[in-house]
Amino acid sequence: MATLNARAHRIRDRIMSQVREFGTVPTMAELRTEFDLTDDELRGELRNLEGAICVAVQDDEHADSPVFQDEPLANPQPALGEIVYARPFAAFANHYRISVDGVQRWFAECAVEACAISGQFPGAEVVVDSVCRQTGVPIRLIGRDGVLIDFEPRTLRVHLGYPVREMPHRVVGWCDYNSFFASEDAARQWRDKHPDIHGITRAPEQMAAVITEVLAPGRLNHDYQPRLSMAHILRNAPRFGLTRESRSGIPVPDSFWLPTPKMLVDWRRHGLGNFIRLGL
Repeated sequence: MATLNARAHRIRDRIMSQVREFGTVPTMAELRTEFDLTDDELRGELRNLEGAICVAVQDDEHADSPVFQDEPLANPQPALGEIVYARPFAAFANHYRISVDGVQRWFAECAVEACAISGQFPGAEVVVDSVCRQTGVPIRLIGRDGVLIDFEPRTLRVHLGYPVREMPHRVVGWCDYNSFFASEDAARQWRDKHPDIHGITRAPEQMAAVITEVLAPGRLNHDYQPRLSMAHILRNAPRFGLTRESRSGIPVPDSFWLPTPKMLVDWRRHGLGNFIRLGL
């Protein structure tokens, strides 16, 4: 298992301090100057941070795109090579608007992260305003310390488009189809129009729990790397939405969430590194 070095931690701290305070991220040029790095050195550190699910650097497919999840943007997505996600934040204004104590200057990277983004602002009431991808119905979530307090409509569903095994190929694009739908029926209507997207839907409470308890513990710390407690995950898999119901009505692991040997090979082949810590 790889460990992020001290410089990578400092770079992440620099990025996260700015995004939490101002809702923006530093440019690559600013980071190169501040840390006295060459292009290759900075790209290497950010690639390691991508492997640790801390940031995402913009790719060819999405660079300067005028839309995000079918929604038009007031300003295009970041240019190629710039930071597009300082996870769980987006580095561009989109339809996941985050307000903290009534002030709106932040945006989430997708519906999944939006369910628990209140964990980034300890003790504060955090409101997420978004829209249903199918109907345009307004969506609102209220959270505190990573826990959902309320959301509307009460039939709200979170859709995930790509299984975890696609992550090495979709460091940026994995969020493209992680969207809110006002109801299961709205999600079904959208899926009928997009038969090539074989996603799943989950309750917002499940997504808040899986982010807060599985992926994000320690996310506010200087030395954060994802640490997955396998015993905790297995004990709480249904509550995290990691299971599906078998024909006999018994919850069984959903392969949508399971890594594969090919995924692990592709992860390394794409230069992401083994930065996710596994433990009991």
